[in-house]
Amino acid sequence: MNETQIEYQKLTIEKETSELMAKLPNRIFINGRLVGITQQKKVSVMIPKGRYSIMIQSPLPFLYATDEIEIERNVENVVAFKNRERIWDILFTIDLVLWIVGFFVTLPTPWDLVYEIATNTFLAVWLIYEFCIRKKYYRIRQYKKMIKE
Repeated sequence: MNETQIEYQKLTIEKETSELMAKLPNRIFINGRLVGITQQKKVSVMIPKGRYSIMIQSPLPFLYATDEIEIERNVENVVAFKNRERIWDILFTIDLVLWIVGFFVTLPTPWDLVYEIATNTFLAVWLIYEFCIRKKYYRIRQYKKMIKE
């Protein structure tokens, strides 16, 4: 009997996040199978060369992104991902701080109504945006580095 050996290649998965945002865990799926859950910026798995479907999923299962990747020999295979919400995260943080300050400070009569309308509008627009990008929540890109021998 001929026994073929499968040659495994290293796949590095990098999370590109800013230091200001919370480090939430992500689920990583390869070909529909859960590979792991990670909070780290960088993880590596050993995988045979070939073509795979990779899915990165947020803690909320309806926010995810899927992409096709190619694992090759003699190169460092890297998949990097980041969420599409950098501006929304900044605006949400500002709104959250203002909401907390609102417990201690009362705005004068016309401004409290203006704030309530603005913050509720912001929330509605954000929810619509989340719904629209829910299947492309992350930007996934693959790149390869030549291995020096």
